Amino acid sequence: MKASSTNSAEAYNLLLQARAYWADYFINSRRETLQLSQQLAQRAIDRDPTFVDAYSLLAEAYSLEATNFQENGARNLVLAEQAARKAVALKPNSFEADLALGAVYGEQGKNADSLRILREAVTLAPNSALAWKQLGYIYHYAGLTDLAEAAFRRGRDLDPSPAQVYWMHGRMLLYQGKAHAAELEVRQALDRYPDQFKLLTFLGDFLYYQGKSEEAEKVLARASKLPDARSEDELLVVSAFVYASRGQRDRIDPTIFRYKPEEVVDGDLAEWIGSVYALLGEKQSALAWLRRAVQVGNHNYPWFQRDKNWDKLRGDPEYQRIMLEVEEDWNHYNELFGQAPF
Repeated sequence: MKASSTNSAEAYNLLLQARAYWADYFINSRRETLQLSQQLAQRAIDRDPTFVDAYSLLAEAYSLEATNFQENGARNLVLAEQAARKAVALKPNSFEADLALGAVYGEQGKNADSLRILREAVTLAPNSALAWKQLGYIYHYAGLTDLAEAAFRRGRDLDPSPAQVYWMHGRMLLYQGKAHAAELEVRQALDRYPDQFKLLTFLGDFLYYQGKSEEAEKVLARASKLPDARSEDELLVVSAFVYASRGQRDRIDPTIFRYKPEEVVDGDLAEWIGSVYALLGEKQSALAWLRRAVQVGNHNYPWFQRDKNWDKLRGDPEYQRIMLEVEEDWNHYNELFGQAPF
């Protein structure tokens, strides 16, 4: 057991409460749960300004909010970096601090820096489910899809309770071209969490990629009726896939079209929105969003090559130029990190 990095019983109690809300987020996906975690971690820091574990959790919570909620994403990512760097400065050899900084680097598009830290983290703590999930997430940005799938599978097996790990592992299976396996992955979690809107959202996504558009639409309609369903972007985007693939632009939630590339910090969201425009045949907007996805670190070359949403742009010279750039990054990641750390 690792000793806490504080001598304040009050600060430690606040951190335990913050960790409880942090864990709850991976089940309920509610933004206010993350924000409660942030508030309690900050209160712990107020009680003990040298509390490394509290800074680390604060960084993780801000980074996760920036990943999943577009509003104030850039601001939250800055706050995440500040907290992570403070934790590292206070204790350079802290596992929690390094894990937090690795997560922030990944969301900033610094994939190589992030992977170096996170691969070391799973080497030092091979039974940390969070470390494996963080590593898997950055592997997917680097286009190392087999390693990403294996990392999320390891994280799920170490801690099979959170709903989140099932849709994330399912996403990695999709990136490998295994949409049916991805569907089965989330269905087993839905047995335990039948009203988890993000599980339903990604079930709709995986059905869509199997060509089951009508079934996907029904699942997404069910998800949209659940509390908090519209608090995150995935439901809007996956629903947009279905409608855009049919040329039904008028049925897409207008929120999608109000987003601007320079305002989005998450590489997945940028690629997803771009693919909606690609399906609609709106080339310039699609390419602008694709450039933004690459700029913020989404270099998942194998998925870009596989994703049917981009098929209309395959022959476009600018699309091909962007793909050459991404392929170069992907080859570099393969050279540096193509083998599992152990």
